[in-house]
Amino acid sequence: MGTLCLALLAARGVFGLAGVEAIGTAHYGWLILTAITVAGLALTFWGTYVPVVMAPPEEHHTVGREEADKLLSGDSMVLGLDMGDKVRAYPRDLIARPHWFNDEIDGKPIMASYCILCNSGQAFVPVLKSGKRLNLRNMTAFDNNTVYADEETGNYIQQLEGKVIAGPDAGEELEAYPVVMARWDDWKRLHPETTVYYAPPKTLRDRAVQKMLETMIPIERLAKRSKPWHLLTKPLDRRLPAMSFVFGVRIDDEACAIPVKAAERKPVLNEVVGGEPIVLLFDKERGIGQIFSRRLDGQVLTFNPSSSKEPGVVACDEQTETFWDVTGRARKGPLSGKRLASPPHYNQLFWFSWAVFFPETRINGGEDRRDVPYKEKAERRVAAAE
Repeated sequence: MGTLCLALLAARGVFGLAGVEAIGTAHYGWLILTAITVAGLALTFWGTYVPVVMAPPEEHHTVGREEADKLLSGDSMVLGLDMGDKVRAYPRDLIARPHWFNDEIDGKPIMASYCILCNSGQAFVPVLKSGKRLNLRNMTAFDNNTVYADEETGNYIQQLEGKVIAGPDAGEELEAYPVVMARWDDWKRLHPETTVYYAPPKTLRDRAVQKMLETMIPIERLAKRSKPWHLLTKPLDRRLPAMSFVFGVRIDDEACAIPVKAAERKPVLNEVVGGEPIVLLFDKERGIGQIFSRRLDGQVLTFNPSSSKEPGVVACDEQTETFWDVTGRARKGPLSGKRLASPPHYNQLFWFSWAVFFPETRINGGEDRRDVPYKEKAERRVAAAE
């Protein structure tokens, strides 16, 4: 009924203006009424479409690797969450519709988040510092990135910023864990102990929406575009192609993007971001990568590409000559059994999305940065003391 009214109003305005008579006050009245109607319909659409159509799944179950093999193809993309003792995978096609899954791992609440328009994934602990548990739902999108909302507290969380952007707790960041983009076959080989969060669409509405997303905006099609799906509030950052993939990390207000193409050329890349020594480990065969801290047991490691033929092993550190795989685990050598910590970061997201939320980001196109410059260290010590 609203659409019919809008059509009639638009027709009345257009045909009135197209007439030979001069524009009178009545015509302006119709134009104003049409504009108000369009604005009202737009607000209604965005206020109801996303929360209803992107509602969470009605049910889910966690399955082991063998059962998951019956449900997923080897090429199915998953968002992999490695929490050390527990490893979980979230099928990308299934999380793309609601944009989040509520989960619990070892008693800790986890919200696995994913924004299809940015190809950005991250796992959050939806709990404020006060201990208040957030019941987050996908509310809308800003600059092509998902915004979650908690109705009870009135807090809004921007996925790419990982913090409350509006509401009584504005500015508070959520505890976060990185997720890895990987093919199911590759993920399960690296993590044979993995389980899968399986939440297939049950209702006709949910099945229709998922089919629409798979047909209209699959990642493969988005990646071929020259610009984002929706308009942005800021100009595109032209330093890289808008829809190229990058690893994005921010530590202590310093942001850095590493293009996937750079990782393909240099699969072991030492970096320093926010004074923190990190390394990107990338498996060129599988197209899997992850960022890790280079600090371990009181020392800072420096990594080089490995000549090992062992599957998954990609690096060897200079200090102990231990061999490391792409999951940050020591496979052979003095540190065998150790594991590198992985700071929150975004794994193979679209460049435009990282740049629009972190416009000050620098780009590392393959430069190995091993040590924090002495001057930078001194400046940080002074700043900390002040």
